[in-house]
Amino acid sequence: MRKRVLILLLICILLASCSNNRVENNPQIPKSNERESFYGTSFEKLNLPEDYDVRQFEGMTLNFIVENNLYANILSHEGEEFSEITGININIKPVDFDTLVQKINLDFIAQAGQYQIIYVDPYQTLNRFSDYLEILNPYNEDPNLPRIEGFLDDFFENQTMVCSYFKNDENVYAVPFDSTTMILYYRKDIFEKYKEQFQKDAGYDWTPGTSGFTWERYSEAAKWINENVPNEEVQYGSGLMAQEHNSIFCEFSNILASYGGDYFSDDKINTLGLDTFARINVLNDDFIQALDVYKKVASVSAPKSVNWNWTDLAKAFRDGDVAMMANWDENYTYIEDKMYSKVYGKVGYAILPYGDRRSANIYGGSGIGINKHASEEEKKAAWLYTVWATSKEMQLEVLKHPEGGSLPTRQSAYEDPLIKMQLENSVPGEDAVLKHMGAVIEAWKPQNIYLRPKVSNFYEVEKVLVSNLHDMIELNLDSRKTAEKIDQELNEILEENKSGGGYGEQN
Repeated sequence: MRKRVLILLLICILLASCSNNRVENNPQIPKSNERESFYGTSFEKLNLPEDYDVRQFEGMTLNFIVENNLYANILSHEGEEFSEITGININIKPVDFDTLVQKINLDFIAQAGQYQIIYVDPYQTLNRFSDYLEILNPYNEDPNLPRIEGFLDDFFENQTMVCSYFKNDENVYAVPFDSTTMILYYRKDIFEKYKEQFQKDAGYDWTPGTSGFTWERYSEAAKWINENVPNEEVQYGSGLMAQEHNSIFCEFSNILASYGGDYFSDDKINTLGLDTFARINVLNDDFIQALDVYKKVASVSAPKSVNWNWTDLAKAFRDGDVAMMANWDENYTYIEDKMYSKVYGKVGYAILPYGDRRSANIYGGSGIGINKHASEEEKKAAWLYTVWATSKEMQLEVLKHPEGGSLPTRQSAYEDPLIKMQLENSVPGEDAVLKHMGAVIEAWKPQNIYLRPKVSNFYEVEKVLVSNLHDMIELNLDSRKTAEKIDQELNEILEENKSGGGYGEQN
């Protein structure tokens, strides 16, 4: 097994090396669509019109605002070739999540068009500003413009429903770009070393990823680690992302959905989305049960993690302070950084623990869209970049990149021979080239994936959920009273919408 892994790793390194040298090996910059000049580049298989001039936008600068994540970082490197071939300067602006939301909101409200290419978060941007995004269907249907092969049939249906459409599936506002998903990270070395001792004490196998590993058992395992494993090996069994921030909403949502609960029960609210909600579920028994379980998880987690977000938690795990965490899969390369991570080579990956209904793993992918207030020429140049950045070839480059690991959103990418080989030999927790791949693929299965409610007034909804969840954890408040307060505040939002604030009719 290890020999095969080393061989695959060498293949990945060679592929990456070839990618980095493509521009040097193709010094002749094409002035038009001369196919022979694209050989060996990321443009080789792009669907370009016969007489399309790839240099027509030479000298233009496009600003791409994006959350600071794995995909954006790698595109910053790969974008050098795009600029060499097209003459377009792509100014990628990676920012943290909160800054991203603020800057996009300000740009759209002012109709400034400062950021021509937009990282479209379904729950912060698409749901609120779809009218400020260019509709992309006409671009792909225009015979004079580049085309996205398999638009959008080659992308996973769940991901297009969430990332590309709003309220109906007629207009495409964004193309699925990244595929971040929450999975379980755990200290495989700790779990293997103490497996027999824990089983003797608790009476069951504590290996994550199985249907027997529930959130209740997650709490029991964390408590046992707190009490039995020396601090020199790991300080806490678990950590939270319970800061008054979007992170606590995401963390709790996994637990809620695993017990069969959700915030609302309106049709299409978790896929295409709606203007607002109508049927609130937070007084249901499954919601109260999930709150109780979350409090139990919090009671055995690192005390300071009540004020951590996903970045803080990932750092604590990488520093060897916690043994388990639910976090975004894109943290894989950060956790496996050989130079800086104290847990390099010691980590296992699995789907999240089960509730009494299922394992639920929140999907957090976003799309790439075009600002409606950019100039017409900028929009066409931005479309060329979108076609290139979401192509199967570029998605595979990101996956195979030494800094990579972000899973493709295109189904055809998984037909790549190397990827198929890895999928056939990669299961959650095993030591493979892409350790986390098996866990993410498992998390995407219909029975395991969780899609959040997508509504225009999510900003108001999120404030209610985040503040009340955080207060419950930090102040150890009663779960039923917390649910009642959430219900009251959500109903106030609903009544305000009905009385004139309105988001229009649901359709």
